[in-house]
Amino acid sequence: IDRRLAFLLGYSYNGVNAPREATQRISPAPMGVYPVLDGYVQIITIPAWVPRMLATIDDPDLRKAYENPAWIFDPTTHEVTDGVLYPWLLERTKQEAMEAAQAHSWPLTALNSPADVIADGHFRERGFMVEVDHPAAGRIRQPGAPFRMAGGWELRRPAPLLDEHRDEVLAELARAASVRTATGARKKKEGTRLPLEGVRVLDLTVVWAGPYTTMLLADLGAEVIRVDNPWLFPSSTKGFAPRVSKEMAEMLGPLMAAFPDRDPGERPWNRHAMFNCHARGKKIVTLDLRSELGRETFLRLVDCSDVLVENNAARTVEKLGIDWDTLHARNPRFTLLRMPPMGVSGRYRDYVGFGAHFEALSGLTAIRGYADADPTSTTSVFHMDPASGATGAFAVMLAMLRREQTGEGSFIEFAQAENMINHIGEYFLDAARTDRHHEPIGNRHATRAPQGCYPCEGEPAWVVVSVGSDTEWAGLRAAMGDPAWASDERFDSAEGRRAHHDEIDEGIVTWTKGVGALDVFQRCQQAGVPAGPVLRESDVFVDPHLRARGFFRTNSSDDCGTHDYPAHLWHWTGPEMAWGEVPCMGAANEEVYKGIVGMSDEEYAALEADGHIATGYLNPDGTSV
Repeated sequence: IDRRLAFLLGYSYNGVNAPREATQRISPAPMGVYPVLDGYVQIITIPAWVPRMLATIDDPDLRKAYENPAWIFDPTTHEVTDGVLYPWLLERTKQEAMEAAQAHSWPLTALNSPADVIADGHFRERGFMVEVDHPAAGRIRQPGAPFRMAGGWELRRPAPLLDEHRDEVLAELARAASVRTATGARKKKEGTRLPLEGVRVLDLTVVWAGPYTTMLLADLGAEVIRVDNPWLFPSSTKGFAPRVSKEMAEMLGPLMAAFPDRDPGERPWNRHAMFNCHARGKKIVTLDLRSELGRETFLRLVDCSDVLVENNAARTVEKLGIDWDTLHARNPRFTLLRMPPMGVSGRYRDYVGFGAHFEALSGLTAIRGYADADPTSTTSVFHMDPASGATGAFAVMLAMLRREQTGEGSFIEFAQAENMINHIGEYFLDAARTDRHHEPIGNRHATRAPQGCYPCEGEPAWVVVSVGSDTEWAGLRAAMGDPAWASDERFDSAEGRRAHHDEIDEGIVTWTKGVGALDVFQRCQQAGVPAGPVLRESDVFVDPHLRARGFFRTNSSDDCGTHDYPAHLWHWTGPEMAWGEVPCMGAANEEVYKGIVGMSDEEYAALEADGHIATGYLNPDGTSV
């Protein structure tokens, strides 16, 4: 996943393992899950968002704590903040706190259960849950489309019964075989090209979900042109800030200090693992779309391109004047993939935040964590970002296929929260049927037992083990050396093992604590028991399996030098996937504007004079940050 890619590249840059996050981080600005009057909310406040927090709470003591620009280094800042924040939160419901904060664009969201989401007005307004008649389950409600486009997802049939469609599937396979025979020669010729060769993608993406999408498109052969505004630094896309000292980077933690040798250097925006991990093969130009010349130049890019991918706040493209109607009128074959977290309609359409905020709002965070722990101990996992990236790339490919058939471009509305909900659809089906508010069960499973993450010899060292059958239980017993406690007849059935899970866990820990994680892993695998070690970045880099598969490949950048990078996410029998260098900001300006758009020297000079051409971020007076 993309967050893991950033940590892996960070290790390659500077040799530092990412530590396990504390249950509730002590941060200069609010970060984590906090209690409110009727539940909990998710808050993440990066430095750029502190003014929004101050506008929301409007407390003189809080404003004073952040007056000094060095507040981030002051150990008392979080104490003052907590003293004001907790009373403010505990006077409000989660809905009231969220609405008050989002009115000032301070990213704070309610922590909802799947049942809460089903009842929420935003999802009702969007008609997200759909009803279907099922021959065995009756009338049920289930999550709807992961994204919306003409000719895209539609509910054609309920979930199948066992072997229900045997004849239909066999007939379809026969038809497909005849088509393959008839078109074999053409397909063989096409097989020498990557599927997206000749497709030009414009990239206006931020943070992880959008850049991950365009990375996958570039891997598959698309020419990806990223457009950066040199006057606006994209927070948490290329680090926390355009210019940070080495000391500040160290204090911000391993992810924010993920520079080569932990040194931001002269141009930190080109050196951060958070961006570079999925920048390979892209071209980067600079342009300020807020000006008339910038907007018209962008539209000239649209004239000679095929796709725009963006995952900004919903209102952004309208403010810039590059909405679907404008782009479609300019280029009827053009496809727009919009990826706002909550969609382009509904009462939450303008809500802002990271993936963790919308995971909380959409029901995922509530079902994570430990069964015996307060939700404030639940840390962020950012599941929504990679979930969006993979499906977003698929949606673009679907639009390209549709264009081959119809000659028309597509508008794809990709509400990231709705796509992610489909990853936990079983909870929503159950909540819709029973109104149950699901509780977290930690590392355990609803049916498999025992299952857990167990401490091993060494520090830190852990292994995950999961038993799903009587045969696997026998295998685990053999791997452990068949200890006497494991022969208890209470553990002979799955029901018995679930009922006595705590007792079994104690026995497993007695074994694992005296054995290395890799040894436990290998013994379990040899006995046919699903298991895997919990690896740090340093472990992953020397893992013989990943090395044998070529998961790490060298790549280089003018500002970073040469390092090992996480490589392609799959192997296939098709053409070798693209593997381009890591680009620097503005390096492709002349190539794109003159060579692709067709600008004259005079037109390019006008762009320079108007402040669009740069190789870094600029102060209001036009000097380098």
